[in-house]
Amino acid sequence: MSKMMHTQGPWVYCEQTKTIRSKKENYWLATMDSWDGSVNNAANARLISAAPDLLAALEGCIGYLEALPAHYKPDAQWIAPARAAVAMAKGE
Repeated sequence: MSKMMHTQGPWVYCEQTKTIRSKKENYWLATMDSWDGSVNNAANARLISAAPDLLAALEGCIGYLEALPAHYKPDAQWIAPARAAVAMAKGE
């Protein structure tokens, strides 16, 4: 898998400013707010903040599954969506 040039994680949600920031460099990545309050900002922020870790975990799982001997490999229907999600996250 190719190296992606996104802001490195971990990412964290700051409730006071309603922003997602990189924990190491404190880069401001996104604002989580809605004008009418109808959106669950905290839930959306948790999901977005987990993105770098989710991507790394999915890439690890794909690598593990692809390295299995042929008779242990899962059907392509399980690996294809994982590959597609990684490609989408990387803009490929």
